[in-house]
Amino acid sequence: MFQGSEIFVILLVALVVLGPERLPVVARKLGGYTAELRKAARELRAGLESELGDVSGIVDDVRSPINEMKQVARETTGEMRKFGSESKKDLDEVAAEGRRASSWVGPKPISGPTPADAMADLESIERTGRPLGDAPDLPGDEELPGEATG
Repeated sequence: MFQGSEIFVILLVALVVLGPERLPVVARKLGGYTAELRKAARELRAGLESELGDVSGIVDDVRSPINEMKQVARETTGEMRKFGSESKKDLDEVAAEGRRASSWVGPKPISGPTPADAMADLESIERTGRPLGDAPDLPGDEELPGEATG
């Protein structure tokens, strides 16, 4: 702040301007003002520190549940990853079984219509719009009065 020579010059100027009678009174008043300023600064600092302490307590109160939620989220994410990898493994196994099952041909039929017979029957049904002759009549296939067959 001030060096010794600067303080000496300031005191010398104050002595010349104020005189020897008023200098001690002014110095006391100046000291009193300085003490009041220091006291006000201490009180202000103490008030700010207490308010800051209250805010810090609130921040800690808020951080605690947030940290707990983060921990739960980490644990849940880990469990979900584990479940996902297990599910993927299960799905891969099911897909492999499906590929094995779809490649199975099975025995050749001994009796029954061939695919060519089935296609011929289908064409006949589509052409006539009626079931084949050896199939039993279905309800609603009767002719309505006034309807000509042909």
